[in-house]
Order: sequence, then structure tokens, then C-alpha cells
Amino acid sequence: MDYGKYIFVDYENVQDINTGIIGNDIKMLIIVGENQNKIPINLIQKTQPFGNSIEWLQIKSNGKKNALDFFIVYFLGYYISTQSDKEYIIYSKDTGYDPLIDYLRVQNINVKRIVSFKQIVGNNFENECEIFDKIHNENILKIEENLNKVEPNKRPKSKKGLVGHIKTLLKKSDEEIEKIIEEMFIQKIIYEENGHIKYKLK
Repeated sequence: MDYGKYIFVDYENVQDINTGIIGNDIKMLIIVGENQNKIPINLIQKTQPFGNSIEWLQIKSNGKKNALDFFIVYFLGYYISTQSDKEYIIYSKDTGYDPLIDYLRVQNINVKRIVSFKQIVGNNFENECEIFDKIHNENILKIEENLNKVEPNKRPKSKKGLVGHIKTLLKKSDEEIEKIIEEMFIQKIIYEENGHIKYKLK
């Protein structure tokens, strides 16, 4: 089948898969680490109806850190070498892909990295991707104000640590905090580098 858009999911880095974006012209490759053996059954069930449009690839990485990155780069290069006119998307919060993406864009390859499927679907899938309202943004402002008071070397360095920090501050549910953090990634208030959370606070 001829696809117009290819999405590579770094499943070690992001686990929220939005099947609502899959159309006839989209191929999604979900790259999974060898130790990721507890994929939610409801996610598998959601991907089954799409047949070959969604492909799971479990990679033997021998426990090497960031090994999946190299495999994603390999698959990206493989498809670009035969179909350079297609659109390519890497779904990962890891900024390590960005220098390669910048280089490829100079070569007129249509490629980008996203940190949320909201960046693809926009407002077209409101049931799948909640649009953040004024209350959510007020929460983000509170988090920024709080983090600005914390010495840079004492700010949470992992997503788990950031979740705990926000929970203490806002007393929100885990689901609400996940959505707030996703929006912080989208707004580039936080980003990930070599597995650590980094900050660009206002």
C-alpha cells in the first residue's frame, strides 16, 4: 500500500498511542524495547483493526541506553532512501533526534519530531485529544512560578520526579498531571535530553 505519511513511535520514551489519527495514507511503526513485555491489552486491541497500517517492532537492544533511537534512525533512513517525497514524523520527547531532523530538512525532506499527537490532529479529534482550556494554562503558570523559585540543579530531573512535584503543588490526579506535562512539552517549557527533563522557564 502507498502511504503518504510515516510515523515512528519511540515506545520506550512515549506510551500514549492515539489510533484516532490513523487514516488510509498513514503508516505507523511502533518501536519497542526487548524488555517492554507489558504492553496494555486495550492498546493492542485498538491497533488490530488497522492491519498493516500499524506495525509493532520489538528490538533487541541488550539493555543499551537509547538503543531504540538508532533503530528509529535506521528505519527513517531506509524509507527516505526509497520514498523521499513522503512526510516523516518521529514521536518522542527526546531532543536527541533534532540535529538529524534539522539536517534532513535542509535536504528538503519533510520530517519533524512531535511530543504529542495533538500536534498532528489539532482540533479535529476533540474526543481523542482534549483541548487545554484556561484552567489548565493557569495550572501551568503556577508550576512555572514554583519551579522558578527552585534552584536549577534541584528541579526534578525525571518525569516521575516532575509528576510527584506537580502532585504536591496542585493536588491533581495522575491523569490530569499527565495532560499538564504533555502540554508543557508542547509549549516547550520542558524537554527531554538523554533521558533527563530540562527546563525553559519564562
